[in-house]
Amino acid sequence: MSLACVLFDGYDREVYEGLAAKEKALVDVRERARRLLPHADHLFLDLFSILFKMNVVLLDERELSAGALVHRRLLNAVLRSPGIVTLRDRTRLDPSTTCEALIYLGHKILDALTSGDRVVASELLSIADAAMDEEMLEQRKKELEHLDELPEGAFGEDREALEKSLKQDIRKLTIDAKQSRKKQSKLAFDLPLDIESDLDRQITAMPSTMDELSDDLRALGLASGAEGRMPAHEKMALGERLMRSKKLRLLARLTGAFKDVALEARKKRVSRAPQETHAIEQGRQLERVLPSELFAMKRERRALHLDFVRRFVEGELLQYQLEGPAQRGPMVVCVDGSGSMHGPKEIWSKAVALTLMEIARREKRRCLALVFSSGHTLFEVELLSKKRAGGRPQTNIEEVLKFAEHFPGGGTNFEEPLARALELVGDGRYRRGDIVFITDGEASVSQPLLDDIAARRKKHRFAIRGILVDVAHARAETMEKFCDSVKLVSELTADTLVDLFGAV
Repeated sequence: MSLACVLFDGYDREVYEGLAAKEKALVDVRERARRLLPHADHLFLDLFSILFKMNVVLLDERELSAGALVHRRLLNAVLRSPGIVTLRDRTRLDPSTTCEALIYLGHKILDALTSGDRVVASELLSIADAAMDEEMLEQRKKELEHLDELPEGAFGEDREALEKSLKQDIRKLTIDAKQSRKKQSKLAFDLPLDIESDLDRQITAMPSTMDELSDDLRALGLASGAEGRMPAHEKMALGERLMRSKKLRLLARLTGAFKDVALEARKKRVSRAPQETHAIEQGRQLERVLPSELFAMKRERRALHLDFVRRFVEGELLQYQLEGPAQRGPMVVCVDGSGSMHGPKEIWSKAVALTLMEIARREKRRCLALVFSSGHTLFEVELLSKKRAGGRPQTNIEEVLKFAEHFPGGGTNFEEPLARALELVGDGRYRRGDIVFITDGEASVSQPLLDDIAARRKKHRFAIRGILVDVAHARAETMEKFCDSVKLVSELTADTLVDLFGAV
C-alpha cells in the first residue's frame, strides 16, 4: 500500500530532493507540516508532482495506505480548483517556479487545515497509527510466507507455535487495519468543505500573486541581485518584506513605470562614438550575437532552436562586447531626505534614482546614491556591485532596500551632498561621472563651493542635472547656479521624462 498518492518516477524524486536539500523556505514549510501531519514528506512530494509533471496520475484509493486518504482528499481539492490549470502552465518542468509555488501552496494547505477548529490535531495523528497497522500487517504476512518456504524441521517444535502466533497477529492486525481505514476514510470525507473553497481561492490567486511579486522585484532591481535565478528562499524573504511595506510596493509600481519610459528612451538614443570588439560576453542583443549562435535559430533543428530561445530569454547567448572611447561614466544620485519630502515626493524621487540605477546596470556603469538632510549624517550607498568579467554589475539587494527605506526627515542642506558628489566624480571609482540632484527645497550654496564646482566641471567634464519637485514655494534659482540643467516636476511629461532618462 502506497503513502504517495501521485504516480512519480525517479527523475521527479531526484529534482524534488535536490530542491528540498538547498531551498531553506521549502525546508521550513516541510518542518511546519511535520508538526501537524504524519507522512508530510509524502504529501509534499505529491504536491511537487502535481505542479511539476506534464501528466498527473492520481492513484486509486484501493492502492493507497489508510494513512494517505486524508492527503488524497487534499490533493483532490487542489486538482479540482480551476486555478490549478493556470498555475501548472507556469510550473510544469520548471524546478525553480515549481519550488516557489510549492512553498506558497504548502503554507496555504496548512493554513486551511489549522484555521479555526476545522481539524483536531489528535485526529490527524491517527493517520500515523493507520499506516503503522497496515505496515505491521504486511510485515507479518511476509514473515508467514517466509516460514512456509522454509524446509520441514526448521525451528523444530517451535515452528507450529510460531506459525500460530503469526496467524493470530495477522487476524488481529487485519481487523485493526480495516477499522483504521474506515476511520481515515471518514476523517477524509468529513474535512470541512470550506477547506476546499479556501484552497480554490488561494490557488486561483497564486499566479497573479507570483507575477506581481516578480514584477515588483524586477522593478526595484532586486531580481538581478544574484547569479542566474534567485533562490526561492531569497525570493520568498524579499516578497514577505515587500508585502509588509506599502512604501516598497508603491515604489516598485512607480519605478516599473519609469523604467519602461527610460528603456525606450535609451533605445532611441543613438551613440555616434566608434566602437570596437573588446571581448566575448553573455547577453541577448541579436545584432551582436556570434555567428555560431545564429546557427541554432533554424527551426528545423528543434532541440538547438529551443535551447537558443531559452538562452535568449535568460540573456545567456554569446555576443561580442563592444567598447568605445566615449562610454558614459558612473552616476551619483543625490536625493533630498528632508522632512518636506515625506510621502509621494520621496517615492517619486527614489523611483527616479532606481530607474537611473537600472540604466547604469545595463550600461555597466557604477551607481551611488546619497540621501541628504541637515542634522543627519550623509547616507551613502553603492547600489550596484562590481561587475562580473564580461558581464553587467549586479544589484546590491540589501543596499537597495536600505536606500528605499531610509528617510532621515531633517532640514535642507545642499553643501554637504554637493561637496561629497564633487569629491566622488573628481577622483577614484566615480571619476567623470554624472551627478543627478533631486530636491523640493531651497538652500544656500556658498560662492567658494560654486567656484569649486565650475573649476572641477571644466577639469573633469561632468554634468550636474537637477530635478526640482516644485511644490508650494520651491524655486529653482539656487539650483540653476550649479546645475547644467534643471527640470521642474510640474513641467515633466512623458516627453521630458524621455529627455531626462535619455540624457544621463
